[in-house]
Amino acid sequence: MSKEPVNFYDFASFFLSKGCRNALYLDGFVSRTYLPAQDWTQLDGNFGVMIGVAE
Repeated sequence: MSKEPVNFYDFASFFLSKGCRNALYLDGFVSRTYLPAQDWTQLDGNFGVMIGVAE
């Protein structure tokens, strides 16, 4: 999640620089973050579960 606008080129470049070959883009309208430790709590929608695995 980003608190600032990000274009697709910068988005892809960031993940490529970290060695990621595949990434998932979630539209900002339906994407929400609940991370109280960083004072980031978006409670204006339904939440689902997303699990990532890195090898």
